[in-house]
Amino acid sequence: MSEQPSQQGQPSDPLGTSVEDLYLESYAFTTAAAIVGSVDRKIFVLLRDGRNFFGILRTFDQFANLVLQDTFERIYVEGEPKKFGEIYRGVFIVRGENVVMMGELDIDREDDHLETLQQIPFEQAEQEQKLNQEKLIKEEKSKQKTLFEKGLIYDFQQTVLY
Repeated sequence: MSEQPSQQGQPSDPLGTSVEDLYLESYAFTTAAAIVGSVDRKIFVLLRDGRNFFGILRTFDQFANLVLQDTFERIYVEGEPKKFGEIYRGVFIVRGENVVMMGELDIDREDDHLETLQQIPFEQAEQEQKLNQEKLIKEEKSKQKTLFEKGLIYDFQQTVLY
């Protein structure tokens, strides 16, 4: 078989794959385009304020703003026993600059780890998380004060709690 030029004058293989298609498949996207493969798949999103969202990525834009459908917010509470609470949020829009981490989920295994955790009401999980964060902030401010007295600077940003 001989290669025949495609409509743009580029050679293509008998299966109809152009050189441009092969190039795009091997190209490592470093912009918001990197998440195009996750559209219509279930994803996890961690925000700068520490919130966790699980939902189906429906669309995104050049700023990595995300639109999630069938979204759940989940709070994990440390301690014994380990607990979690979750609440349905429906369609949810996430501003791209607030995303710390995002990834696809294996829908067959996504809830396996929840079997070892105790589920509690979302409001109770929120309250326990707030108490844990207040305790952390108090400890970090104490550490900051101690180090400052020794002439050292310790930078703790309480607005970033992930």
